[in-house]
Amino acid sequence: MSIPPILFGGGALVTQEPSKPTVRTLIRNGQKTETAWRFELTEDSWFDLVECLRDDPAVLLGLWCDGKAVHAFFNDGVPGGEVGLRPLMASLALDGPRYRGFSAIRHRAAPFERMIRDLWGVEAMDAADTRPLVDRGAWMVTAPLSERPVPASGMTDMPEFAAPDPVVAAQGMVFSRGPASGGSEGPVHFRLGVANERVRTVEALTGFAHRGMEARMAGVSLADAAALSGRIHVGATLAHQWAFSAAVEQAMGATVAPMIGHIRAMLCEIERIHTHLTSLARTADAAGAEMLATRLYKARDILSRVCQAAIGRRLLLDCVVPGGVTLAISGHEQLHEDVVLERLRTLCEEIAVFGTGDFLDIQALWQATGVVTSGLAGEGVVPRSLADALVLGGAIGRSCGRGADLRQSMEAYSGVRIRTPVAIEGDAAARCRIRFEDIAESLRMIAAFGAMFTPDDEAERPLFLVPLKIPQERCEGYAAVEGPDGLICHVVILQAGRVERTFIAEPAGVLQGVQETALQGCSPSKFDAVRCSFGVSVAAVDL
Repeated sequence: MSIPPILFGGGALVTQEPSKPTVRTLIRNGQKTETAWRFELTEDSWFDLVECLRDDPAVLLGLWCDGKAVHAFFNDGVPGGEVGLRPLMASLALDGPRYRGFSAIRHRAAPFERMIRDLWGVEAMDAADTRPLVDRGAWMVTAPLSERPVPASGMTDMPEFAAPDPVVAAQGMVFSRGPASGGSEGPVHFRLGVANERVRTVEALTGFAHRGMEARMAGVSLADAAALSGRIHVGATLAHQWAFSAAVEQAMGATVAPMIGHIRAMLCEIERIHTHLTSLARTADAAGAEMLATRLYKARDILSRVCQAAIGRRLLLDCVVPGGVTLAISGHEQLHEDVVLERLRTLCEEIAVFGTGDFLDIQALWQATGVVTSGLAGEGVVPRSLADALVLGGAIGRSCGRGADLRQSMEAYSGVRIRTPVAIEGDAAARCRIRFEDIAESLRMIAAFGAMFTPDDEAERPLFLVPLKIPQERCEGYAAVEGPDGLICHVVILQAGRVERTFIAEPAGVLQGVQETALQGCSPSKFDAVRCSFGVSVAAVDL
């Protein structure tokens, strides 16, 4: 039995309660591994870790499984993630098909736990959400990534939903929304319970677009894995490829020139503008502002044509690879580095012209269109408390008052002033307003990057793609990038020059759950517009 120490002083006996261990202490007290930031915990230590999460501000980024162990990835005691990523991973060797889950305390873990259960058959005890995430009963086996998959019983005739809300059952109606209803939702099935002219319950069925990205990236070459990482999220192609490539570089101990980092950051800002324009256009279209939607889609096309003219790509796909960047400028391997920089500077200048012309007109038109300003005000509100609990970033987090922005601490953005726009309303109108302000900031940063792409006669010419010496021994690396919807993180394990495993923290899964909660209470006629204001990629949810 442990007795607290007795302190003498002042003529009285005072007992001192032992201080509670922190998440950082609990993990670092585990067994060390070859990777400096990963530690193996016992079942008792894992249980203590879960309990410690009730009060500790450590940020949980992701939860994954490899069949042999469950891994929890944290930002090392940095609340909110504003200060950059300091990785800390706890691993628990599995002794059976169950482990103590996190989601009852940290609801951010829910989509990760659901994915682990569907793919590996490993169940989180005390889970807050036990619904399937990607297994819709159509697979030939259950738990397909486990060592011994079990033959499936066959696809169910109808999807299973929760019981209707009592008010909806008594005096409301239940509606289904999905691809079959003629909308643009993508492969997701919404079940809406409506009563008293308000949406009371929302339940989303996903998994129809599951592509097994993490499994497909296992055991392949670096080039193939880099290409696959760009297919995770169409609105964050470059951000994912940057995070994957930087994780590989970190695992190898390789570095790229500062100019390469600036080029990656500049391209990432172009992607951010493209993604925000798409979300705004879909929101305007769903709200009934067709002319505004047309202007936004046209602006997106102008941006793509500028990219095509300058670097030969309408979409920024496969521009970033481990070791540098690959640009489709005709014959750029033979072109002098100064010429390539000139093309990039021209790209930045052309985009700046768009920012001082068409973009300002579209922004003014948006502000003058009532159905997307006053019409979306107060709809789909995300409370600040929920945003803090789920560590939300991107436009959704910033519309709730959270100013977390990893770019503030990224070396690639050094020399560029970053102002992160923030609002406090948390509704659909605020999310759209933040997207416009984000675009304005990205345009300003792109212009600043363009000024950096000036050849310096005294500086060493940058290599746009550095050959990497691929190690044969096992090594692990990590990296994070600020994507359009928030923090994107990749953890990569390399073995014998190939990718053994990769773990992906993509914000779409968490945002899907936020969307379900926020849509409750909105007007049925505004459901589509409010949903589009979140900009959730269904394919990214399904991975």
